[in-house]
Amino acid sequence: MTSYLPTEDDLHAYADGQLDPSLRECVERHLSIHPEAARHVDMLKAEAQRLRAAMENVPASAAPPRLDPFRIRRELQSRNRLHWSIAASLLLTLALGAAGGWQWRDLDMRKTYLPMADATQAYRMFASDESTAMVDIRADAGADNAQQLQHWLDRHFVQAAPLPDFSAYGFKPVGGRLMASDKGPAAMVVYQNGQGQAIVYYLRPPGELFNFGNGNRRDGKLLTQYWRQGRYFYAVVSPDSPETLPLQRAVEPGRPLS
Repeated sequence: MTSYLPTEDDLHAYADGQLDPSLRECVERHLSIHPEAARHVDMLKAEAQRLRAAMENVPASAAPPRLDPFRIRRELQSRNRLHWSIAASLLLTLALGAAGGWQWRDLDMRKTYLPMADATQAYRMFASDESTAMVDIRADAGADNAQQLQHWLDRHFVQAAPLPDFSAYGFKPVGGRLMASDKGPAAMVVYQNGQGQAIVYYLRPPGELFNFGNGNRRDGKLLTQYWRQGRYFYAVVSPDSPETLPLQRAVEPGRPLS
C-alpha cells in the first residue's frame, strides 16, 4: 500500500482544525512516525494560538474575516508562492534576454565579417615589407626554400596541407610568419617573383562564428581566394597585376594545391 504523504497545506489545515475528516487520521498516522513533521505542526499550532490570544480582547463583531488566523496563514503562503514565481520568471527572462543578446551579436558579426579578412590584413601588414624582422623564418638563398618552410609549418600545425608550388608562375617561397586567430595559431608564407612582387599563402583553424565555404573576394586591389581542406582554412592573397593573373586563375578554391 502506498503511504500517504501530507502536503504543507494539509499540515496547516490540520493545525488549524480545518482538515477534512477523511484525511485527519492519515495525517495523524504520518505524524506518529515522523517526529520532524509533528514538531512542525506543533509550531503551527503555537503560532495560531498566539494569533488567537492577540485577538481575545477584540470584540467578535469588530473582528473582520481577514483577521482569522487560518485565513492570514493562507494569504501569507499564497504571497510567498507568488514572490517565488515572480523571482523565477525574472531569472528566466534575464537568461533568455542574455541568450538572445548573444545570438543577435553573433548574427550581426556574421553579417559584417569578411571571410579570411585576417589573411588580407596579414598581406597588407607584412608581405610588402622587405625587413627580415617581419618574418619568423627566412629561407636561405642556397637551400631548398619549400622544404625548409614545410618543416617549419609541420612543427606548428597538425596534418596541414603541403606547401603549394607556385614556381610555374614565377613565385617562390621566401619566408613565413606565425600569426594569431580566434581559435589558435595561424601562419602566412610569403612568395616572391623575380620582380619582388609578393603573394601570401595563409592557413588558420576554423572559428565557431566564422565557418564559411569556398570562394573569393576583392578588397581594393587585392584578391583573396579561400577554401577549407582537412583541419584548416586556407587562402591565397595576391595583388591584381598581369604577373599574378595566371596564378589567380590556377588557384581554384576547393581544389587542393600542389
